[in-house]
Amino acid sequence: MKNFCRKTGSLLLALCLLAAAALPAHAAKIGSKAYDILSDIMYTYKKNGPSSYLEIQRMVADLKEVDPALGEAWGKVMDYWNFVNTDLEVNYDLLPDGLPQDDSLCIVVLGYQLNPDGSMAEELIGRCETALACAEKYPNAFIAVTGGGTALRKPELTEADQMAAWLVEHGVDQSRILVENRSQTTVQNAQLTGQILLQEYPQVKQLAIVTSDYHVPLGCLLFSEHFIFLSSALGIEPLQVIANAGYKAEFPLPYTPSTEAPDVWAVFDAIYS
Repeated sequence: MKNFCRKTGSLLLALCLLAAAALPAHAAKIGSKAYDILSDIMYTYKKNGPSSYLEIQRMVADLKEVDPALGEAWGKVMDYWNFVNTDLEVNYDLLPDGLPQDDSLCIVVLGYQLNPDGSMAEELIGRCETALACAEKYPNAFIAVTGGGTALRKPELTEADQMAAWLVEHGVDQSRILVENRSQTTVQNAQLTGQILLQEYPQVKQLAIVTSDYHVPLGCLLFSEHFIFLSSALGIEPLQVIANAGYKAEFPLPYTPSTEAPDVWAVFDAIYS
């Protein structure tokens, strides 16, 4: 009988370990119930967008009961995600008035794929022109340029280095420019630029995102989300996205909750998996 119980117990333990191994990394770390609620939140907002916001708020309340800290963080993320899809205004060509006039502000310029020969595409030049106007309006702010090697024939040339060189050529002091030249996506723009800012520029507290007009909502969302989750996970004060400036692109790409959702999940995944 003892041998039977021992074997049965071993079998049950093995089945439990097997089940745990089969769970997604998030479920294993934050618990299956919280993971299930998060999955429902993502699916619902991805499918129905702002029209589902009251339902989303109820789901967030359920998440807070299961995991208060995680629920609080996701509540802030969902509020901001809904905001960028409903009320966010794009400031064309220039940041608005009233931003900090010291080095607590960082203007973050998001990259765009280089031409095959490594030169900057017209849209990337447009983003740089907008960044230059913003840098002149806020002369004490840092400027972070972010983007890796995306030139087909010259992968060693990076978006960030090209942008930095353009800004210096047009009169921006090199000492103001932070270069993040490894990222390949907007998600990585937020992650890697955030790492540099937190480690090397503790005086920076607020961010202004500069990119193409259609890309402003996603850029603001992912940077805000990254710092919300990082703050929740590490107990640090989050950097805040307080403004934007958009270059009016000739060929805008549409973003919707459905297309934004994979990036929103990727930001969460990088911190919590």
